[in-house]
Amino acid sequence: MSRSNIGFHKQHDFTFNMKRLSILAFGLLGTSVGYADGSPWLLGHEETTLSASIVSGSTDRFFIGETSTDLGDDLEGSYLWLNASRGYDDIWAFDFRTGYATTQFGDNPDDQSDIADTTFGVTYQFVNEFEADDGTPTVSGRIAYTVGGDYDTNILHAIGDGGSGVDLSLLVGKSLSNGFAVFGDVTYRQRDNNVADGVKFLASVYYTTPIEGLGLSLSAAGIRTDSSVDIDDDDFGLELFQQTDRDSNWLIVGANYGWSNGVGLGLSLSSVLDGKNVADSSIANFSLSYSF
Repeated sequence: MSRSNIGFHKQHDFTFNMKRLSILAFGLLGTSVGYADGSPWLLGHEETTLSASIVSGSTDRFFIGETSTDLGDDLEGSYLWLNASRGYDDIWAFDFRTGYATTQFGDNPDDQSDIADTTFGVTYQFVNEFEADDGTPTVSGRIAYTVGGDYDTNILHAIGDGGSGVDLSLLVGKSLSNGFAVFGDVTYRQRDNNVADGVKFLASVYYTTPIEGLGLSLSAAGIRTDSSVDIDDDDFGLELFQQTDRDSNWLIVGANYGWSNGVGLGLSLSSVLDGKNVADSSIANFSLSYSF
């Protein structure tokens, strides 16, 4: 299936900008951080994007239950994520992500360094706003499988939850006038290894500035998990840590710049607004991408 020529160049430029945004501004996975599960706007046929992201955060506070509590020491983590995505037939996209992480808690000698989770995803575009004339948004669906890393779990500074499983996402976006676009996703996440199932949601506003290649974004994200295990329960033990109910709400601001040769840079900052059994933290993400 090949797209019609109606609005093709506008669609092509817009899609490349939004794909950069989804990789650069929202590649915030590592802890319980809001991130975009792909993009409703897909790459064109046989177009490819490769990217690397460095995500880093530090905090001395943690939500024990719903109360932000002083840990008495610093909880730190750094992640290097490698991403690849490729479009096919203008309605399919395939993505891959893997990474390496290091975490530590104060002077604890048990620092963690290991390969993080690895994810394979497939996205299908149901509706393309650039081919419709009735004002409908772009709508895509994504299914992904995550292979949990072989790192230690049930510790405060674990690299992840260690679970493998499936993500199902609905992705919706709409290009507006004056350089604005809105988009978001709702994702259901299932994991093994006694990790609670969860739902993640994200809503974003993107602005293409008058400066060629520069875009800005503002996002709100949240994660809700289905568990009755709470850190402040009387019978809680570390063996139950990965089973805890982990909820969080995030605010994310981002900027990305793309050159005409396909190279892009991105920076985003995210801060937790409130949470339950998660780090009370802020996280910075710097990314470099190349699209061809």
